[in-house]
Amino acid sequence: MKKHFCFSRHFPIHTQLIAKVFLSAFIITITIEAYSSSNITKSSSENANPVVTTVKTNSETIKKYEKFEVWINLKDVEIENPYDPADIDVYSIFTTPSGKKIKINGFYDDYQNMDQWKIRFSPNEKGEYKYQIFVKDGGKTGESEVFSFTAINSEHHGWIKPATQNPHYFQHDDGTSYYAIGVYSPWQNDQQRFDTFAKHNANLFAIWDITYGGFVNGHGLIEQELGKYNQEKLGRLDSLLSILEKDDIKIMYAIWPHDLFSKTVWAAQWDQNPYNQLIDVKDVYSDSLVWEYQKRKYRYMIARFAHSRSWGIWELINEMNGTDGWAAGRYEECYNWVEKCWNYFKENDPYQHPMTASFSGGFTEYREPLYERNDVPNIHMYPAQGWPMKYPDDKMRSAMYNYAWATKRFWDVFDKPAIFGEAGADLAYFKPSEQEYHISYHNQIWASLTNGLAGIPVWWDYPVLNELDWQSLQHLSNFVTDIDFANLPFQPASANARNSDIFVMSSGKVAFGWLRSYTTENCSGIKISIENSANGKYTVVWYNTWNGEIITSEEAESKNGLLKTEVPKLIQPQQDIAFKIKKK
Repeated sequence: MKKHFCFSRHFPIHTQLIAKVFLSAFIITITIEAYSSSNITKSSSENANPVVTTVKTNSETIKKYEKFEVWINLKDVEIENPYDPADIDVYSIFTTPSGKKIKINGFYDDYQNMDQWKIRFSPNEKGEYKYQIFVKDGGKTGESEVFSFTAINSEHHGWIKPATQNPHYFQHDDGTSYYAIGVYSPWQNDQQRFDTFAKHNANLFAIWDITYGGFVNGHGLIEQELGKYNQEKLGRLDSLLSILEKDDIKIMYAIWPHDLFSKTVWAAQWDQNPYNQLIDVKDVYSDSLVWEYQKRKYRYMIARFAHSRSWGIWELINEMNGTDGWAAGRYEECYNWVEKCWNYFKENDPYQHPMTASFSGGFTEYREPLYERNDVPNIHMYPAQGWPMKYPDDKMRSAMYNYAWATKRFWDVFDKPAIFGEAGADLAYFKPSEQEYHISYHNQIWASLTNGLAGIPVWWDYPVLNELDWQSLQHLSNFVTDIDFANLPFQPASANARNSDIFVMSSGKVAFGWLRSYTTENCSGIKISIENSANGKYTVVWYNTWNGEIITSEEAESKNGLLKTEVPKLIQPQQDIAFKIKKK
């Protein structure tokens, strides 16, 4: 079937693009093969309204925070591009048991030639949900009958977001705390890596949309072709989310790695970005037509993935200063683009996943205007890129200090959950081949935790970490399991310990902290004093950060707002120790 069109601003984006090329023509004739699908019946009458019915659902009873999926049949519609909502718009309205109405967009799934329209939704209330599906095609609208399903309780906690009570941390949708413990793994992913995350109780998996190999990223970009979406990669992302859901791991997904907005800056991959057909790379943040394509891509990703309780953080862009737009000095355009993306997701993501964006890891790349425009302040930590060495005669202490200091800076300026979205690599004070590098990793994750970061530094990247690092990560993960970050008023507390660095986060009656001596290999017997503790008796639990075991539990007393205790005698000497304090 052929179609002929007269250009107007209401036409799909691809038509506008052709019109841009042939500006001298008043009438533009476009010949396009009409989209064909086994789940779509063509109209036998030009006046017929589209018809939408359900083919099947995955279940009529769904646990909270699990996927409810509807397969859709369309009749009397004509489609040129199933990924363009200006061509064909499929969506549903869900009514929750409490009466709230939620719009959920549909999407076209052709993974492994599935050739199927779908709606995906995840409930967070118990009870009966009602839903109705709508289709808009060529100015005509069709609607289904009203259907229903029942949501029941589950063991899941849901999506994450900035905490309501203590906004420096994350909470799940049900109000329980989430402390991010993860590693960046942007390429070469396989089952062994997924198993490593699960085995060590990691709960954050960070990845890019890029083409550098592996289970997901060995299969092209999401938008491999302008305005159309790579079903092989999208289907593998579906599979990745299923793997992560099984082990309660969240994903931080970088929609735009700096590579894809770079032609002349480092790691340039602009030639892979289909937007290069439309604009010069420097215009990517401001061009109105490119923004229309981006919105379509974001809409599709929300429709397909946002329901998942393992979809954690939208990383809008990774290292913006590695893009030509920023390098050309278009700073306001770059910041405004982040804000524009933030607004789009806030308006269109029904699950309100948090958003972040970042610059590279140099000391001067701290960007408050960027952090003000998204939910999660995010700096990359690469000390070799100009970070000063606080203690020139003590590289190990200096390495730890930068993480503690940068964490505290975020805490003091923003009431938001802050992260170090990349860290380490081979850009630290030590090289990965050196034992000191891995001791330093241990120190840095503990210093970040005890100064108020919302998750441990997200190490770049997976192959750099050795088994010692994974064990340190796991021990910290076990330590934080019972800390209610989201719902207690934790804040940095003043503390002192002779010849040691000590960091404490306190809510008044509950506290946790970490001490590291910088003069001795054995911190046994070091006396500690913590200010602003409510008077009374406390239980102090001492924790071995190197083997994950509780060393001992003892009693301490706070008088005149000052709690005093000392590190117990250690059987095996160690330079650092963690502790938890709770009022009796």
